[in-house]
Amino acid sequence: MLAVGTILFFAGPGLTIDWSTTWLAALMLAALFVGWLNFYLVPGPPREWFVAESLLLTFLMLLLTNVLVPMQYGALALGMPYADSWLAASDARLGVHVPTLAAWTRAHPLISSIVTFTYVTFGPQLLLTVLLLVVLRERERLWEFAFHFHFCLTLTIAALALWPSICPVPYYGFTPTIDYSRALTQISGFHDRSMTLIRFDELDGLVSFPSFHVIGAMLVTWAFRHRRRVLIPLIVLNTGLAISTVISGIHYAVDVLGAVPLVGGSLVAYRWWGQRRLIAEEVVQESKAA
Repeated sequence: MLAVGTILFFAGPGLTIDWSTTWLAALMLAALFVGWLNFYLVPGPPREWFVAESLLLTFLMLLLTNVLVPMQYGALALGMPYADSWLAASDARLGVHVPTLAAWTRAHPLISSIVTFTYVTFGPQLLLTVLLLVVLRERERLWEFAFHFHFCLTLTIAALALWPSICPVPYYGFTPTIDYSRALTQISGFHDRSMTLIRFDELDGLVSFPSFHVIGAMLVTWAFRHRRRVLIPLIVLNTGLAISTVISGIHYAVDVLGAVPLVGGSLVAYRWWGQRRLIAEEVVQESKAA
């Protein structure tokens, strides 16, 4: 059903996928699946079950990410009106003018370098969070992180479909401190249908409101809330990441604020539904082990 829904989502707006660019993702998925299948067919002692479960979770995260991230292009291709006018108006009510902040950042090379560094830690943070939680054998935190990641990613893509944004750079007409040109080309191209071919080797983050960079930073920090030695550096780093999305000129300030209720909603959804299922699964595993 997931595959059929994805094909229809892309075919509706007339988009096509260059399948020759999907081999790397397919290879990684196959390796993870084979690793999990080995544990499933030849089950070892209970202490090895977490390894199998970690492989399965990583497989599912990679699979769903490779389905959901390309859906950004289908969301843009729906052609809903750009939301920049009300996003910029919301910033104005907050007393924020993104071009002015970006100009200040550009005038301070050290600040600009720090902003760029914190911004690009987004991807590595997501990957390292999964790896570290596996090493620490934090089963519940691992599944919780996966739940929040996909819950929030799904809703941000829905938000992109309803409120696409060309982003502050072309709206105001200035140069950001971080190169964002490929994403801007894809946003405008898929929105006006001048681009219709999706390449997996050129996937980019196209969501503006709410900022998924900020959402991801909040989720990574939340995953280590019980480990102070990791938590405090993450708070410092990801506070800088959230600020960098605005003072670099890439996001409106309201994009950052919009991330907060979405993450809050994900926390509620996990406690109401996801955590209950995880506890029920633990009971089943304990009964099998007994």
